[in-house]
Amino acid sequence: MDVWLASSSPRRTQLLTQIGVDHRVVKPEIDELQFEHLDPIVMVRTLCVCKAKAVCERVSTGLVIAADTTVVYDNAIFSKPRSTEHAIDMLSCLSGKRHKVITGVAVMDATDGRYRLGHSMAHVWFLKMTTAEKEAYVATAEPMDKAGSYSIQGYFARFVERIDGDFYAVVGLPLAMTSRFLADLGYQF
Repeated sequence: MDVWLASSSPRRTQLLTQIGVDHRVVKPEIDELQFEHLDPIVMVRTLCVCKAKAVCERVSTGLVIAADTTVVYDNAIFSKPRSTEHAIDMLSCLSGKRHKVITGVAVMDATDGRYRLGHSMAHVWFLKMTTAEKEAYVATAEPMDKAGSYSIQGYFARFVERIDGDFYAVVGLPLAMTSRFLADLGYQF
């Protein structure tokens, strides 16, 4: 059975490969900013379905996996940074504090439109960062395509004090949920 990943995220590709899911990547063409006014959980779930449908229209058979991750602090959504200054601002807000990471996932059958949809959440605590540490981290370019301006599995791991919840939701693809959805729709591991 063909499996398509509706994402150009190398992290999501690595995670699917890690659990033995052979897949191909098709980047969905979705304006994600149009959904930022929604409640964060509604937003990630809506984006997942929209991304999956967009890719289903292009591939017509197989299963499509779509995911979306957002960081939430003090009721504000922290999406991908628009600039290095924006990344530093986000890290400044999160430094020394706890925030939520919410990742939605949808697995859709491109043939008949059946799908499974869910989300996973984790709380993440950061150590207090100095200005020099924030600037040095942003200079690595690692945070520039990440919600909240950080990569928990990368260089930034040194600033993560603890996590409560699904680690893979923070990375960007809740693996247990995704595996269950794939199996529900007929994928055999």
